[in-house]
Amino acid sequence: MKQSYTLVKTELLEHKIIIRLPLFLALFATVLVVMILSNINNFSFNIQMGDIDGWQPPIIASSFAGVVGSISFFIAGIVSLLSFFTYSARALAKERKEGSLAFWHSMPVSDRKAIAIKLFIALVIIPLFSSLLLLFVDVIVWIVAMWVMPADMLVENSLSLVAIVMHWGQFISMMAAMSLALLPIACVIFCASQLTDHPLLVLFVAITLVKFISYMLFDSMAIGAWLNRVSNLAFNILTNAHPWQTLASVGSITLLGLLIAAVGLFKISVYLRSGD
Repeated sequence: MKQSYTLVKTELLEHKIIIRLPLFLALFATVLVVMILSNINNFSFNIQMGDIDGWQPPIIASSFAGVVGSISFFIAGIVSLLSFFTYSARALAKERKEGSLAFWHSMPVSDRKAIAIKLFIALVIIPLFSSLLLLFVDVIVWIVAMWVMPADMLVENSLSLVAIVMHWGQFISMMAAMSLALLPIACVIFCASQLTDHPLLVLFVAITLVKFISYMLFDSMAIGAWLNRVSNLAFNILTNAHPWQTLASVGSITLLGLLIAAVGLFKISVYLRSGD
């Protein structure tokens, strides 16, 4: 347990963006919330997010603070996604570029455990920091709202500690579904990052080529549509009011296949890192 804690701490120190991005946004959100709620007479929490030429904003209904809570919910989710892709692309590549891999191989830490720790950070620690960002913003909104809003408006816009806890719980549940959807993607990125300096670009080009070739061979967009559905699953979960239903909508066979693929890719990542 102590070794795992040390490895997690080391990863966070080496990849400071995981902490710095939520912290910067938390400070920015504090200033923004104070400015908005200080001019509450010119602002309403009950803004109607209507369609614009058939486009629906990717913000779901919130149990806290109306549209303000929805926006903070969405931004925290986007922060988690950005941090996930940034960290996943660099977690193993950084060791190879800096030449520190030989040092880690001299330590009593197996390649399997090292990569498992990196998966833990990508799929658990990063969402946790994003949830703390959401929690911080919600608390700031609640404190400032109590300062500038009458009691009836607080009740009308669900501005209470209970609503904050419910809002945070909804986010944690959504992030759990997103992490499951991102598991195979993380394993793919871990494999690619040990073979190229630009894993995200290579994966984008590879997916595009697969779509194009499959269409040319079979005169069908079925494979491309499936790839889009799988690769966009995490974002669809973020923008849907029912994240677990969205995850299940891809089908049990697909989910089982993705899990098996994730296990296989994890083993390949361990093999590549070991240098065998």
